[in-house]
Amino acid sequence: MKKNIVIIGCGYWGTIVINCIKNLKKFKEIYICDEDPEKITIIKKRFGNFVKNIKFKDISNKKDIKFIYLATPPSKNLKLIRKILPLNRNILLEKPGFSKLNEFKIVRKELKKTKSKLRFGYIYLYHNYIKLLKQLINQKHFGKIKYIKFQRQNFGPIRNDVNSFADLATHDLSILKFLLRKKIELKDYTKHDVLRYKSGDIVNANFIVNKIPVDINVSWLNPEKIRKIIIISNKNMILFDEMSNDKPIQIFNNFANYPKLSKFTKSYFSEKAFIYKGKSKKIKLNVKNSLDNEILDFINDRINISNIDFAEDIIRISNKVIN
Repeated sequence: MKKNIVIIGCGYWGTIVINCIKNLKKFKEIYICDEDPEKITIIKKRFGNFVKNIKFKDISNKKDIKFIYLATPPSKNLKLIRKILPLNRNILLEKPGFSKLNEFKIVRKELKKTKSKLRFGYIYLYHNYIKLLKQLINQKHFGKIKYIKFQRQNFGPIRNDVNSFADLATHDLSILKFLLRKKIELKDYTKHDVLRYKSGDIVNANFIVNKIPVDINVSWLNPEKIRKIIIISNKNMILFDEMSNDKPIQIFNNFANYPKLSKFTKSYFSEKAFIYKGKSKKIKLNVKNSLDNEILDFINDRINISNIDFAEDIIRISNKVIN
């Protein structure tokens, strides 16, 4: 029996997923499921015989469906997942999965009773440049990390159900967890309600990770689309600019420090920061599409790097800023 996949939720992201799967050419046809018949009609018109419509209640009877991808809103996911888990399938639930921590607890308890495998769709974990960043900072010659900054800003879309941090910063939190694999502690944050009361259109949050200060700045009211990560060590600096086609990653042989002065010399000389500017190096990879990487890991059942513990921790941190 050939393995197949069903995409539940055929909206904006679901359509992108279907197109990705078609281009990967791992399935001759796939199943699609959505409660809105108009969306099904649009998908069928676009993808033709590649897609077959199936009702949610009939998924359990299709033994060839081994993979279930949910591109559905968090408000509907708990009810859907509780029906899917007993089917013992491989499940990929698009981030954030659930918005409430108690929902994670319910699902974790029920997941243990089944043979289903559940992973969450944090796409930046499959980004080639993010993987490269992890390799670079783990090299001894990079030095000790002193500071990290994330900037994720753009003009729209503007959500009505969540603020900009919940919408945008979960990506950065997932990257931060992937890079450092340490506990993330919220230090402080500021929210700016520009459009209306409690809209949280611009959010600046400060964290501590293994004594490293981390800033995350997000906005959906920015005239320019910015996707940057800055990592500063005591020996080097790295700039990842996702929007740059020419030089996505730059490594700067720059550092600054204060010389250690004895009590004697301090009485004669004032401490002055030493600044060293060396050569910079740019890196450009022949990258694969991140969604391709994620889907391939999913259907090939590779190591689950975004399991329920990973996803729950991101929402736990995020909710401290949102609420």
